[in-house]
Amino acid sequence: MTDKKFIPPSDTFCALPWVHLSTRPDGQMRVCCTANASSVGATNNEHGDGASGALRDDEGKPNNLNVSDFKSSWNSTYMKNVRKQMLAGEQPKSCLKCYKEEAAGHNSKRMWETRYWSERVDLEALTKETIDGVAPEQLAYIDLRFGTKCQLACVMCSPHDSSGWVKDWKAIYPTIKNKSVLSSWQWDNKGSINGSSYNWHKNNPVFWEQFYEQVPHMKQLYFAGGEALIIEEHYAILEECIRQGYAKNMEIRYNSNAVEWRDDLFDLWKEFKLVRFHYSVDSIFEMNEYIRYPSKWKRTEEVFHILDNETSDNVEITIACAVNALNIYYIPDFLKWKMTQGFKKINMWPFGAGGINYHFVYWPPFLNVKSLPNSFKDECEAKYEEFIPWFIENWELCIPTWHKGKVTQEEWIAASYGISRLRGMIKFMKSEDWSGRTPEMKEYLEKLDAHRGNSFYETFPEMAHIFNGVNYE
Repeated sequence: MTDKKFIPPSDTFCALPWVHLSTRPDGQMRVCCTANASSVGATNNEHGDGASGALRDDEGKPNNLNVSDFKSSWNSTYMKNVRKQMLAGEQPKSCLKCYKEEAAGHNSKRMWETRYWSERVDLEALTKETIDGVAPEQLAYIDLRFGTKCQLACVMCSPHDSSGWVKDWKAIYPTIKNKSVLSSWQWDNKGSINGSSYNWHKNNPVFWEQFYEQVPHMKQLYFAGGEALIIEEHYAILEECIRQGYAKNMEIRYNSNAVEWRDDLFDLWKEFKLVRFHYSVDSIFEMNEYIRYPSKWKRTEEVFHILDNETSDNVEITIACAVNALNIYYIPDFLKWKMTQGFKKINMWPFGAGGINYHFVYWPPFLNVKSLPNSFKDECEAKYEEFIPWFIENWELCIPTWHKGKVTQEEWIAASYGISRLRGMIKFMKSEDWSGRTPEMKEYLEKLDAHRGNSFYETFPEMAHIFNGVNYE
C-alpha cells in the first residue's frame, strides 16, 4: 500500500502494462482482458482489428504460452511499445475500447484499474524505473484463463472460450449465410494459431516455474473463463499460495457462472486477504436462461442466496452483467429485481452504487449494443429515463445496514456507477450507428433458436419488432 498521491505521467496512462499480464484460454497473452486481443474478430469497432492487443514477438508471431515463456513476453517489443506510447500521451491501438468508453462518459477499466493500483503499488517508482519501455519483472497482478472447460454456451460466447459451445457451433456454423457472421464467428483449426492449444497450462512447465517465481510479488490473481471453479489448476494455485504463506497478503478475483464448485472452495477463500467474486448474471428469469444457455434461473437464484449467506467476511460479491443487444432494454427490470431481494452483501454500496456492475459485450460485434436499430435505442433511453425516478426514490435499498446514515442521497446520486452509469450506457449505445449489422443479429439468433429450441421473439417480446422487414438472405 502506498500513501502517495499518484499523478499519471500522461492523459492516456494506464497502470496495467506496469503491473499486469492477461492470458487467453488458448495461451495467447495480451495487455489486459479488455485489450482488443480476441482472435475471433472485430472487438473495438464495426470493422476493426480484433487481435491488436495480442502480445507479439519481433517476427510478429503471438507470444503464446504453448510455445513462448512468461518472462520474455513481459518485456517484449510489443509491451515496451505500449508503455512508451502511454508515457508519450499516445493511445495504443490495443487500448481503444477504454478510450472510446471514456469519451462516452464511462469510468473505464483503464481509469478504475489505475486508481486501484495507485493505492497498492508505487506506480511513480515503476514508471521512473522504466527505461526504453522495459519495466521491472515484478508482476503484481495476473489474469489466468486455463482453457475453455465450461458448462455453459452463452449467446455471446464461442468455442474459443467455452467447451460447451463446440457441439452447437459444429451444428450451426455450416448453416450461416452472412459472410460477416462467418468471418467473425470462425473457429478454424479448432482455434489454433501458431501452435496454440487450450491445454497450454498442462504442457508448459516453464510457465509454472516462472509463475511461482512471481507469487512473492503478487497482490492479485484473477481467474476467468472457461469456468475456473471447475478447473483443477485453479484449486492447485490456491493451495500452493496458502502452503507458501502468501495467501494472507493476496487478493483473488473471479468472473464466474458459479454453476458448481468444489466443496472446500469457501474454506480455501478464508485463507486469502480478500476475495472479489463477480457473479456472471445478465438478466432475470427466462431472459438470463436464454443469454446464459443452458443455465436455469432456479439455480441462479439459489446461488445468489448461497453467496449472500454462506461466504466469509473477506468475500465481496458483485453482479457482473455483460451488457449486450439482448439485455440493455431490460437492465432497469434487473435492477428492480436485485434491489428488492433483501441481499445483505451482494452488490451493496459502494459496489456499482449498490446496483449492478456492468461491462460491454464487443464480440460478436452484432450483439454489441451499437448494433441495435436507432429507433429501438430511443425506446431504451425512454425506458431508462422512466425508471430513474423510481431508482432515486428507492435508493436506500442499495445501502447495507452498516452504511445506513453514512451515505446521503446526494452522494448516492453522484456515484459514478449509479445513475451516471445508466445514462452513460445509453450514450455509448448511441455514440455510433452499427445498425447495418441487424441482419447478422437476426440470422444468428434465428439459427441458434432453431437448433436450441428457444425463441428470441417469445423471450424478449418488447424487442421482437426490431427485425420487422429485416432480411438476411
